[in-house]
Amino acid sequence: MCRVGFVETARAVALAGGRGPERRFRDEWPSFGAIEVDQQLAEHAADMARSADLRSLDAIHLAAALLLPSEELAIATYDRRLHAAATARELRVIPAALA
Repeated sequence: MCRVGFVETARAVALAGGRGPERRFRDEWPSFGAIEVDQQLAEHAADMARSADLRSLDAIHLAAALLLPSEELAIATYDRRLHAAATARELRVIPAALA
């Protein structure tokens, strides 16, 4: 998971479940593999944001995902633009299709 995913996930878990689930997520965070946002990743994300019409954070997540071996990767999203961009790059996307 990209490092910025910590912020997004902590917020979503807290909103959905409150402080207890958020604390559990924070306790489990070290077990996630974190991809750091460096200059190269930021530049690749900026290029994809423009070329694939992605939101900034979606482009960062996709750029980070592309650093990983694709056979070990699944991207979960209901965002149509991110779904299309990941599919175009032959990544496994959950769900496989959007209605």
